[in-house]
Amino acid sequence: MSLWAKKEMDLTAAKQFWKWFDENEQWIIENIKTNGMDVVWAVDAQIKPVFPYFRKELEFQLGYNDGVGEFFFFHFGNRNLISDAEKLKELMPESLREHWKFILEK
Repeated sequence: MSLWAKKEMDLTAAKQFWKWFDENEQWIIENIKTNGMDVVWAVDAQIKPVFPYFRKELEFQLGYNDGVGEFFFFHFGNRNLISDAEKLKELMPESLREHWKFILEK
């Protein structure tokens, strides 16, 4: 085994993340404004396994206004995070795409 772990996303975890997000979407929307940190911690616990190689804290912001959700994912210019976040975005289920935007930010 190589000393260097491959820097790639966990595809199974990515699919599981969207499954969880879809199943908990109503809770997320209802709590995003009043219990924002609870939502952040819950999402964080689900999204961390998607990027096993990234040791720092992942940063993201969620917002939901007028029936449209925004999920801002910060990549800090990290090439691996950029390409893997793009893949994560592509994996978003159609049911969520109808009213959520996944936005990559530096």
